[in-house]
Amino acid sequence: MVEQELAEQMAAIEQLMLRVAWLEQRCLARELDDLGLTVPQLLVLRSVQRRAKQPTMSTLADDTLQRCATMTGIVGRLVKLGLVARERDPHDRRRVLVQLTPDGRAVLENARSCREKRLRDTLAYLHTQDALELLRLLRLYLEAFRLRYEKVEGEPLSEAGTINVQE
Repeated sequence: MVEQELAEQMAAIEQLMLRVAWLEQRCLARELDDLGLTVPQLLVLRSVQRRAKQPTMSTLADDTLQRCATMTGIVGRLVKLGLVARERDPHDRRRVLVQLTPDGRAVLENARSCREKRLRDTLAYLHTQDALELLRLLRLYLEAFRLRYEKVEGEPLSEAGTINVQE
């Protein structure tokens, strides 16, 4: 009986996570549409922003799980929108470097505040303790996921850190 309950709970968790991801994705796509962006374009802008120095096209492709040819198209559209600038690496003319423009930074800030507002508005429906509990559980889940599925400095995925799900 415990095994059946666990299977039902896991199915419910899976369905809830998929539903939340779908709803967030839809809201994000609508917000980005209002800004004239797509999700891949936002991911590229965020990747450029996180880098200490100007990333190459291949670095951006790796960061966003895209092919280099796809990245060329995405960056080309961002250049036309005036959100990034491309330039040849002065030390290696084969490499193309990408940097944010002031307009790109402004669009990223606008996108961030839209996401923040959506989260704040959603969490307003929860009691403070429930919101804190949600945060605690999400952090716990993320840590368990990372222990199980992320590589550690080139080592294979670890079986260590297995979490035992009990009642």
